[in-house]
Amino acid sequence: MKKQSLRSFAIGMLLSASMLGSYYFYQESKSQEQFSLNVPDATTFLQKEGFIILSDSEYKDMQKTIEQSKQDQAKSDVEANEKKQEESKEEKQEIYSYTLKVKSGMSISSIAELLYENKIIKDPKNLETYLIDNDYHKKIQVGSFRLTSEMSNKKIAEKLTK
Repeated sequence: MKKQSLRSFAIGMLLSASMLGSYYFYQESKSQEQFSLNVPDATTFLQKEGFIILSDSEYKDMQKTIEQSKQDQAKSDVEANEKKQEESKEEKQEIYSYTLKVKSGMSISSIAELLYENKIIKDPKNLETYLIDNDYHKKIQVGSFRLTSEMSNKKIAEKLTK
C-alpha cells in the first residue's frame, strides 16, 4: 500500500467514527427528552400498570395501622409465651420416679420403652441413639436402678453403667 492510500483510508475511518459518535449522542439526548413525565402522567401510567398510588396522609395512616398491628401481635406473642411458660412449669413440677430392673439379655430398645412407658423419658429413640453414639449400650449393668424424669440421657446412661 502506498502512503497516500493508507492516509485516505485512515481519514475515512476517522470521519465515519465521528459521524457515528455524533449520531449516537444526539439520539441519546433526544430519547431522554421524550421520557420526561409530569406527575399526572406518571400517576395514570402507574395506575395502568397495576400500582396503587397513595397520598402522604394515606401513607402515614397506613404506617400507623401497621405499627399498631405489630404492637398488638407482640403483645399476643408475649401472652402466648407466658402461657407456655406456665404450662411448662406445671409440667416440670410433675417429677416421675421409677425403679428399672435390668435383666440379663435385655435390649436397649426394651429399656428405653420401659422408661418411656413410665414417663421417665419423652422419646425412646432419642435415648437409644444417645446410648449407641456414646458406647453406653455395651456397658449396661444388670440390676435395679432408681431413675427420675428430671434426669438427662447422660445421667441415665451413667447410672445404668455403674
